Amino acid sequence: MENKEYKEALAEAANMAKDNAKREALAEMIVEWVQPGHIIPDLVSLFLNTRSLNPGDQLVKRTRKGIKVSTLVPGSIPLKHEITISDRMNYVLDYADVAVHASEWELARGDIGTVEEIRASMMAYLRDYFQAKVISALTSIWTATNTANNYATVATTLTDTVLKAGMDYINQTTSGVRAIVGTREALNPITTFGAFWKTSDASPVSWPVNSNIDEIMRTGWLGYYYGAPIIALQQSWDYPDTWNKMINKSEVLIIGNEVGEFITYGDAQTKQYTDMKPTPPDWNLEIYQGFGMIIDNAMGLYRIHIS
Repeated sequence: MENKEYKEALAEAANMAKDNAKREALAEMIVEWVQPGHIIPDLVSLFLNTRSLNPGDQLVKRTRKGIKVSTLVPGSIPLKHEITISDRMNYVLDYADVAVHASEWELARGDIGTVEEIRASMMAYLRDYFQAKVISALTSIWTATNTANNYATVATTLTDTVLKAGMDYINQTTSGVRAIVGTREALNPITTFGAFWKTSDASPVSWPVNSNIDEIMRTGWLGYYYGAPIIALQQSWDYPDTWNKMINKSEVLIIGNEVGEFITYGDAQTKQYTDMKPTPPDWNLEIYQGFGMIIDNAMGLYRIHIS
């Protein structure tokens, strides 16, 4: 009986393979797609203010000046100040584009997946591109040559002295630390020195902080350091065969509040068509979107490079 049922199932699969629509369904059942790694969604909003602007919205950041308070002498005419507006800076838009094509026969057979799956993968790659742009910009603004105040280098591993010095500087240039950002590998030393309270720098004596130790033992991580949220980026790799890291593990960023803004301009636009000249016809799908970024308080960024 088992041999008969096996033959019937095999025959049914063969019949499905003869029909294009059924073959696509069969492909979805027997093909396990190896998905590439992606940076976690919505990462940009953890670092910067984000907005989605529509065509026609203003791309200029303006400053209003002239509003002042003066001492009033009874019986005199109040001193008036003229309000002036100046354009401080504006967004210069770039456009990100991801485009693919494939044979209509491959698409019909389900060899490359469904259109919805391909579209979802393209949108994920588009998000990766935006996030990689932001991370690259934030980690390259300051170097050892262009500023000594916003840049520090540590050998081998992150230390509490360097991290606290960076936080102190950001607290002077912004309203406070928005986040401490880096890969889990780079930030892992915080689980050691962040679990203790140092009573003195001259003669250091460390006392355990029970709540911190409890959190680390339960979760393997520490969520805050001196009141600042710790954002540990999970390292991602693009494909199992190339195994390229998508996030630089050698950088730790201390980001202050209101240091800049990232915008997308308009919705992601889609262009889909079939070129009928070749045989088989060539199917094309393209997704593109405008974006821009302004860092208007670069002094609110502190970069720690782990050599």
